[in-house]
Amino acid sequence: MAEDKQKKDAAKKEGGHSLEGPGDENRSIASYLNPFHGHIGLGERLLFTKYFSTLTKAGISVLRSLGTLSRQMKTWRFKKMIWDMKDDVEGGMPLNVCFKRNEDTFGMLYANLIKVGEESGRLYMVLERLSSLLGRQIVLRRRVLSALAYPAIISLVAGGVVLFLMLFVIPQFANLFQQFNQELPWLTQTVIDISNFLGRNVLNLLAAAVAFSIIIYQINQTMSGRRFFDWFKLKIPVFGGLLQKYLIAMYARNLSTLFESGINVISAMKISNEAVENVIIQEALNSVVNEVEGGIPIARALAKIELMPELSTQMIEVGEESGNLDEMLEKVAEFYEDEINFLIDQITALVEPVFIVIIGTIVGFIVLAMYLPIFRMAKVVTGGGSGGPGAPGGL
Repeated sequence: MAEDKQKKDAAKKEGGHSLEGPGDENRSIASYLNPFHGHIGLGERLLFTKYFSTLTKAGISVLRSLGTLSRQMKTWRFKKMIWDMKDDVEGGMPLNVCFKRNEDTFGMLYANLIKVGEESGRLYMVLERLSSLLGRQIVLRRRVLSALAYPAIISLVAGGVVLFLMLFVIPQFANLFQQFNQELPWLTQTVIDISNFLGRNVLNLLAAAVAFSIIIYQINQTMSGRRFFDWFKLKIPVFGGLLQKYLIAMYARNLSTLFESGINVISAMKISNEAVENVIIQEALNSVVNEVEGGIPIARALAKIELMPELSTQMIEVGEESGNLDEMLEKVAEFYEDEINFLIDQITALVEPVFIVIIGTIVGFIVLAMYLPIFRMAKVVTGGGSGGPGAPGGL
């Protein structure tokens, strides 16, 4: 008990506020089944940055701010990370080094901007800039993800409808047709055969899908696998262009923020490249850094890799010549964001009718296949197919 009291007393800082760190995590059993448990999302990083900026601007010390923020965050892993950073700062470590040690969460850009804020004595201004940057990134990412998720959700619903028909509706018709002992049309027999195959192998197909997903995930963990999938993403019609525009918009905005903060050109480009979430584009941008290091202007180096339209590279060229490169990069980012919003609106407008036609065609095909034998049986019952005077061979 005496030792516990000593620890608590040692944890008290300015103004008598207790800054006890997070205890052991109390995890529920269900959390072990959640692959995203402990994940620190952009939203939580934005919240941390906004709170940190507000506390710093109010004149509250870094130590006390970090202690307070550690208790405010929701994710236990993030709580512990912030508390460990507080301990490191208390031990004499610069704040930017603490962020750099957690680079997998915050990124190089965040750590380098914190360093600029520390050295210039304007930490709260840098934190406000980071808040704005993260906020824009979240808004844009949500729009892009919604555009990509919309077709996926519709496809999932359509697949569920077709699977329901194949597993539960078609077998009822198949039992009915079997009682009549009549030869079925080719179309009907094909649909029934597919239904029977799915009914017999649904668990095997599900296991194969899970195994395939695991294999794809493992391949994506390798460098060559990631390079292939990143290349494939960029080649998908419409959506590949959308993804490329999003990545370039984020790159231009990050680069603009770094230039505005006073970081030199080469370092800013390298940091921005690290934040690009596509190996193919990242490698192309790394070649731009090599060109710029060799003395070639940024606009001309970017024009060589043909990632940006000519208008964007011309804007960057004007920015280089006028000394307002950060402003021009901001305009390039805004240009791409407008392009993304326009493209997303087009996708949303086109995807729905296209999928309605596709789903309608598939369901119509199944319905036609099931009703063809019924029409034939009705014709036989009414005498239309029993060899009357009008039938071939009748008389």
